[in-house]
Amino acid sequence: MRPGASDRHGTRSNSHSAASLVLVLVSGWLYGTVAVAQPLFESDETLSIVLEAPFTDLLRHASKKPTVSGKLRFQQDDGTDVALDIDISTRGKSRLEQCSFPPLSVNLKRQQVKSTIFAKQNKLKLVTQCSNKSVYHRYLIQEYAIYRVYNLLSDHSFRVRMLEVSYRDSNGRRQDKVQTAFFIESDKGAAKRLQMQTIDADTVKLSQLQPQSLSILALFQFMIGNTDFSVRKGPDEEGCCHNGKLIGPADSDGGWVVLPYDFDQAGLINTKYSAPSDVLPIKSVRQRLYRGYCFNNDHLDATISLFNENRAGIEALFKSGPDGGGQNKSALKYLRGFYDIVNDPKKRQKKIIANCLGKKRR
Repeated sequence: MRPGASDRHGTRSNSHSAASLVLVLVSGWLYGTVAVAQPLFESDETLSIVLEAPFTDLLRHASKKPTVSGKLRFQQDDGTDVALDIDISTRGKSRLEQCSFPPLSVNLKRQQVKSTIFAKQNKLKLVTQCSNKSVYHRYLIQEYAIYRVYNLLSDHSFRVRMLEVSYRDSNGRRQDKVQTAFFIESDKGAAKRLQMQTIDADTVKLSQLQPQSLSILALFQFMIGNTDFSVRKGPDEEGCCHNGKLIGPADSDGGWVVLPYDFDQAGLINTKYSAPSDVLPIKSVRQRLYRGYCFNNDHLDATISLFNENRAGIEALFKSGPDGGGQNKSALKYLRGFYDIVNDPKKRQKKIIANCLGKKRR
């Protein structure tokens, strides 16, 4: 469990002092008042929805990222059927090229979502099953679990909600298709929950980032075998960050954190289309490469302790899913490899400490 953080059921560590407990409870109350505004992400239960739109047209022109109008249908807890007007567009880069059914962006109407589970939601990323083949279902389930892993390790993380989606073509040109998918919390929603704000920056100085949060992020990416990220800048002419969203305290040029997302290139999942960058000294995504900075080493012992404390919970996320005990055996073995490294002084020195980026904080 993270020091000073609650577990998913709201329980607290008994080792805290009475004074610390009071602070934690006050903090929990403050976050709770904000979190209630996003009921969509307050439950781990799978939500069944229907997305109705001209999907044949949308998918035919997916690479151009068209926007189409449609409906999102679901049933409230009291049995009431609800239909919300939405706009849907395709999104993404590598998956937009690789997937027969690419990721989607779902835009809701703020006035319509009041008093529903989608209250306070506006624009949501929908991670879809890339292809009909069963292996792509495993990819999706494991990527969802990776988001949940980071939720265990840090409050500075995107929340997710598992879905059973019925895709209905509004023009009647294709049969309904039911597949697993999940929504990702918006960056603005996450920032508000954490009492921060989103930040637009072309590049980021390491001195502007919270050191402990950065240490957790770097070791997390090493654990899952992901090198497809950057906390300093985005690709090409895009702003910071690559596969990460930057948030921080209001009116401050420091204390910033990066919220990571998009883990389909992770070695833990090992998708058919994943590959490391040509500029990196690895040939396969299954090869771990530490991309943390040398000043993170000051926090490494505490960060490893955090990962060890949460090991049982992390492994449970890959044992309890639909593919637990089957396809997840490889993922669990990959996680064990990580713990072998961080808990062996010689391996930790060789794989992490000696491979850190830079020599001093900039």
